[in-house]
Amino acid sequence: MTTRASRSHARQSALLRRAALFDFPASAGLSPDAEAARLHTVQWLSRFGVFEGGEAVAEYDALRFDVLTGLFYPGARGADLDLGNDLVGWYFVFDDQFDGELGHRPEVVARLVADIVRITEEPLRGPDAREASGGGDGAGHGYDGPEGPLLASFRDLWHRINSGRSPVWRARFRHHWLEYLHSYHREALERTGSGAGMPRSVDAVLALRRHSIGVQPCLDLNEPFGGFTLPDALHGGRPLARMREATDDVVVFTNDIASLDKELAAGDVHNSVIVRRERAGGDLEDAVRHIAGLANARYRWFEKTAARLPRMLSRAGVAAEVRRDVESYVDGMRNVISGNLGWSLRTARYDERGIEAVSRGRQRPWAGLAESDALVRAGRTTD
Repeated sequence: MTTRASRSHARQSALLRRAALFDFPASAGLSPDAEAARLHTVQWLSRFGVFEGGEAVAEYDALRFDVLTGLFYPGARGADLDLGNDLVGWYFVFDDQFDGELGHRPEVVARLVADIVRITEEPLRGPDAREASGGGDGAGHGYDGPEGPLLASFRDLWHRINSGRSPVWRARFRHHWLEYLHSYHREALERTGSGAGMPRSVDAVLALRRHSIGVQPCLDLNEPFGGFTLPDALHGGRPLARMREATDDVVVFTNDIASLDKELAAGDVHNSVIVRRERAGGDLEDAVRHIAGLANARYRWFEKTAARLPRMLSRAGVAAEVRRDVESYVDGMRNVISGNLGWSLRTARYDERGIEAVSRGRQRPWAGLAESDALVRAGRTTD
């Protein structure tokens, strides 16, 4: 008979063995304000009624998203890191809504996404919006506003992040958010057979997961946190656009390997390892090695391009100050690549506890939040 402790040890050993296949480091520097950001975000989500009781708070806290944020932004402090951690926390709360029935109801997902998109079209509250959220005082003080917790917390987050930013940056950030949000509708279509069922190839997984992984909005925060905004011609041109895509790919492949056992337990098909095994045959570890090889190839290309980038920019006549901003932005991409792997080895999301949390139909305690939003409730009654 196997015990939970022995299963947990076996899962961790498998994760470490798979992580050893990667050629890039498993961590970067951690912001010293990560612990303060951890407390802030738990209080912020609690203030909007995301958690019902202390057990839900404890389950969320064990996932240690503050470590992920602190590795993503090792130079961020105080309110900046709090803001980044709120974004990461909201991401994962939102993502967990789709593990159950809602993820198989594309028409309802479309309405939920449309409601969130409308929030991104609202006028900003003003230059002090980033200070308006307060801290809250923990679980048990539910949100009683006109919207459910998911929409209300997103509105607060959206206004705080965008307040005081340049129009160029806000447009870029919104574009990346829209790509992220709409990817959930496309995933729901595939799950139900309204689309193509299981993705046809690893490339098909990437085409969707580059958006649903949520990396691009996280990269965007490197600019305001660093006090710069890259010109559109540089940000959207080669090679930075391709370097961002390579960052997406490495994070997707890393996540798919780290979360493999969890997603097998949940029955999710949007995983490059699962698709590789289904399409190419062989055993699961063959597929893991193949996907790790793809991640390493993308990372090597990224670093070779990064090494050539200063000379390319200098020859193009880019000002020294802008070149320094680009260097900082490239470092931000590195932090996301290595930080994602480092967090994956520390979080409870992918260990035995994480697998149990989504096995046999169980969902996270906050996974039903979308059902409490008025738009989704109305959709249920009219379908």
